[in-house]
Amino acid sequence: MPAPVLSSEAFATAVERLAAHRDRVVVVKLGGSAMEDPAATEACLRSVAALFSLGVDLVLVHGGGRPIDRAMAEAGLTPKKVAGRRYTDEATLGIVVAVLFEINAALVRHLRGLPGKSEQAISVLYGRRLLLSGLDDKPIDLGRVGEVTRVDTATLHRHLENGEVPVVPSLALDDHGNWLNVNADTAASAVAGALQADKAIFLTDTPGVLRDRANPASLIPRLTEREARELIAAGVIDGGMVPKVQACFEALASGAKSALILDGRVPFSLLDVFLRDTFTGTAISR
Repeated sequence: MPAPVLSSEAFATAVERLAAHRDRVVVVKLGGSAMEDPAATEACLRSVAALFSLGVDLVLVHGGGRPIDRAMAEAGLTPKKVAGRRYTDEATLGIVVAVLFEINAALVRHLRGLPGKSEQAISVLYGRRLLLSGLDDKPIDLGRVGEVTRVDTATLHRHLENGEVPVVPSLALDDHGNWLNVNADTAASAVAGALQADKAIFLTDTPGVLRDRANPASLIPRLTEREARELIAAGVIDGGMVPKVQACFEALASGAKSALILDGRVPFSLLDVFLRDTFTGTAISR
């Protein structure tokens, strides 16, 4: 296949745009259907490597929802929901840890085959068990599900300074050195906040926030936090988009400068954020 034609002017403009992001930290959460599509994953990782090679400090955070579901089915385990959330018992946790390590290693191997370096960063998240408030303020136990209380930013900065892309699975260690299963969007927002990231980018399997879920053309390209909360209250933002938007809120509240929900199914959509004024996704600001 012939190489795409790039004019000198377009190249100069691209370099100028990228130079504006040099030495700024960007946290990218990879998940959803984007990880199920080899072409989308390849384009995402090539974008990560290209940006990193040009001086943008990238941290990649990933989950593994669908591979975990498949591994549980193969093991004869049935997912259990408590208060609308997945309960993680010890058997489930063992599968979660094994699958996330496998995905982490595969992403690292893939990045090592591209320009730039990569490094596993499996112990940068620390946390405690997540307890939800139930009726009469009684806590709801979700098993080995955790919330992040601390991010080892020193380790992340060390890898970045060494010319490495940290690849972080959505697992946290508790005070006893045991693993906790953490929602990947929540993990990414914690990392972005702790690093005071210039951008927190959540790759997903939808175009972004839609006014009409059945109409991709109803994409809302930009929202303030207040506007997004109003859309949640009105039921316009619902279902699986709510936790993604809330992860954007959390990232902004904890120190990230901007947050973006991006369609990871679009090839090189991540690179478009840095090269174009328009992209397929929704930017959320305070």
